[in-house]
Amino acid sequence: MEEINLREELEKIRDAVKGIERNADPESLDAYWELCCGDVLLAEENVRERRGEWENASLAGELLETAGYLAGYADYDDMLDRLYSAASRMADALPDHPRLKLRLLEFCLSLMERKESLGSEEDIAGEADLYRRNIAAADSRDFDGIVQPGYIKSDPVEWSEEYENVIDDANRKIYARLEDSPAGMGFCHAYWLEKAHVLSEDYGIFWRSPAALNPGVMFD
Repeated sequence: MEEINLREELEKIRDAVKGIERNADPESLDAYWELCCGDVLLAEENVRERRGEWENASLAGELLETAGYLAGYADYDDMLDRLYSAASRMADALPDHPRLKLRLLEFCLSLMERKESLGSEEDIAGEADLYRRNIAAADSRDFDGIVQPGYIKSDPVEWSEEYENVIDDANRKIYARLEDSPAGMGFCHAYWLEKAHVLSEDYGIFWRSPAALNPGVMFD
């Protein structure tokens, strides 16, 4: 079976919706829903294939903008359920964008307020609250006050707006330099080494890798 080029398909969808007015017409709702699907599928592929992850922030922004229109038509074909699924999946594809991920979590919460059966509001609200507190701590340079969301420690600087604003541009450079490196075992260490170098040399950001912060953990 021929592999689908998701990037090309998304461009086709974008071209198609340019001439479609945003209204309650099913053709319009279906067309813009396809745009949301394209954004999510490409973002997930970028993470899975370790390529093009720097595109995901713009894909998430496009999703949020489009979803805002679609959410106004809750009665059309389980729209709230579909938007909740899309926003949740997109949030999982944004490891380096806490502020943008918070917007997606808050969008999910707004949908859950309208339809309780979508999921556990307590879980999403708890995660959103953690993000708000960590972002506030980073904004005030209180990096010691940042709560690690998981077992594996990451550098608290990743919660800073300074980091979030440059990481996509940095990743473009990093992956370009590692283009000829095998993407198997050991790639993460090569990536982290290059990432620390690029962030320091090009952006003046001191960043520590998971290997440095978790000395007792083995990484492939």
